[in-house]
Parts: sequence; structure tokens; C-alpha cells
Amino acid sequence: MPIPGRRVRGSLGPAQRFEVRIPDRWNGRLVVAGTPAQRSEFACDRLFGDPLLARGFAYATSNKGEGDGAVILVSGHRLALDGIELPRFMLPDGRGLSFWFHAPGHRMERWRDDFVAVTERAIEAIAATCGREPEATYAVGLSNGGYQVRRAIETSDLYAAALTWNAALWTPAHNLFVLCEAIEAMEQGEPSRVEALGFPPNIAGTDGTTMYRKNLLVYWYVTAWLHAMNIDPTTSLAYGEVADPSAAESWNGRISSWRPNDAVRARISGFANTGEIRCPLVELASEYDHLVPPKLHFEPYGELIAAAGNSDLYRSELIAHAQHVDPWSEDPNFPGMQLGYPRVLRVLDDLLMANG
Repeated sequence: MPIPGRRVRGSLGPAQRFEVRIPDRWNGRLVVAGTPAQRSEFACDRLFGDPLLARGFAYATSNKGEGDGAVILVSGHRLALDGIELPRFMLPDGRGLSFWFHAPGHRMERWRDDFVAVTERAIEAIAATCGREPEATYAVGLSNGGYQVRRAIETSDLYAAALTWNAALWTPAHNLFVLCEAIEAMEQGEPSRVEALGFPPNIAGTDGTTMYRKNLLVYWYVTAWLHAMNIDPTTSLAYGEVADPSAAESWNGRISSWRPNDAVRARISGFANTGEIRCPLVELASEYDHLVPPKLHFEPYGELIAAAGNSDLYRSELIAHAQHVDPWSEDPNFPGMQLGYPRVLRVLDDLLMANG
């Protein structure tokens, strides 16, 4: 059923959109959600927005400043923004996929800034609408939205508590670029090497497919290419080193051989997670997350928290038999998988009650 309330929409600049939703039965608190992948401001409405609104929380989120995320282009066409043609990730049928993330100025540093700025705008909008600011503000995020949350609570005191689910870790040592090595292993017919890299064990489906193969085709290729081409100084329109999309497109068929060099690692250092959290954080990770493996993104972040002396603020939990993409757990070809979301929602309720 619809939840009665008010909606405030706005923009912080070109390609940026945010939304604040305030239920009529507002409980005086606000939750701000990070945005996974290259998704819109509506990406987490069903996961977080609607349940939180039903519980009386105001809810705010944005598109991370990434416009419409991605566009599928018919063969031979390109997407141009402000006169700049963006690179295409070529699909098997000849169509291309282009991302706002590759447009000039779309640096990963913006994701943290966007999250904090949207929080500030949401507080202002609630004060203007309800006559008072929220008594407490929380942060929640999934995948790269979880990275946003980690980075925000490492650098801002706006938040009373936070929760992440399958959060991506970005440091020079731990990041999504391990996917290039996993792709190489699969292309060379050596899936055992993938597990040796730190990925969860492969899962064989009843129809003969495997979880590694499914992730390879749906996520690994495009995720590795998307982020590498944004950050690599030899290909990046986003950071302004190049203006020609052909350099990034040349990696379409050979992303398995791309590796982060010193320049890439130095760039990641500029927006890297530190573990220096300023509020209580609960993190949940899925045991069979083959896109953001717990051994490479979840466990190392706990180590950063401990090294920063913040273990008293931190709690973590591994959700057994869950995956990065929850609907995949309902695939009948993989009957041993389970949904992670019910556990996430229970933990979120407990966190908000404990820190109310």
C-alpha cells in the first residue's frame, strides 16, 4: 500500500539527482542510503526505502551524481555528454553499453562527497517541511553504496550509526580489480585459481552451469572494465587524462590482462577506506558473494577497523549460503543458496532501535 507522506526532489549539479521522502507519521529520524553499482536514486527503494518509511523513518538517497547510470546503444552509435563521446562496453550482439561514470569530472572521490551533501540537504528539507531537524541520522548501503557509507562515516560526524551489506572495499591493496585475475583464470580454464585468489568456492548448478561462470558473464567483465577505465590514467575521460573513447574501448576484449599500476594505486589512495569510523557500524556479508568476496572486502575492512582502534564501534556477521545478488538465491539451479535480505532487515531494525 502507498505510504502517505511528502517527497522532496532536487539536484546538486549536472547529472546529479537526490530524493527525500518523509512519511506523515514521521518518527523524528532519518536514514540515508548509498547507491549500488551505476544505479538511480530509486535503486534501494524496495530494499530499504519502503520498509523504513513504513517504520516511520524519513529516507534520502541519490544517484551518486551518475545521471541515468548506463545506456544501451544500438550498433554503431555512441553516447555524447557535453560534446564528449563516452567509451562503450561492447555486448555480444553488437550493441554498446556506455556509463555516465566515464564522463569528465565523474571521479570516485565524488561518491563520498555526494553522500554527505545529500545528507545535509535532507536534513535541511526535513527542517523546512517538518519544522525541526532529525533527532538522529543513520546510513545504510549495499555494494558500492556500502563503500559510500564506510567513507562517509570515516570522514563525517553526521551519523548516529550505520549498516552495510556486501560493501565494496577500496584501498590500493583491496579493491574490485582482483576481478581481472579471476577473469583470466576462467578464460584459461582454471577455475581453481579463482578460489585461490580469495573468492568463495565455486558452486555447480543442477543444469551444469557454475556460479563462477554466471558471475563471469553477468558481472565480472563489465565491472572490471567499468572501474579500470574510469581510474586508469591512460584511458580515463573521467579524470581528464584523455578525450578519446577508443583507448578505453581497446580493453573490451582483453580486460583479463589489465592490472593496476602505481599510478592507479596512487589514485585509489585518494578515496581509500581507512577504518577510522566515527559511529557504530554493523556490517553484513554474504558467504557466497562472488562479486565482492568477503575474504577480500569484508575481512580486510574489519582489520582496518581494528588497526584504527575502533573495534568497540564495529560488529560484523557473515550470512550463510547467501550471494551478492539476492534474487539469484532463488534460482532453482542452485538449490543450496539462501536469501540474505531477511537477516539484513532484522539486523537493521535492531541497530536502529539500539541507537535511537
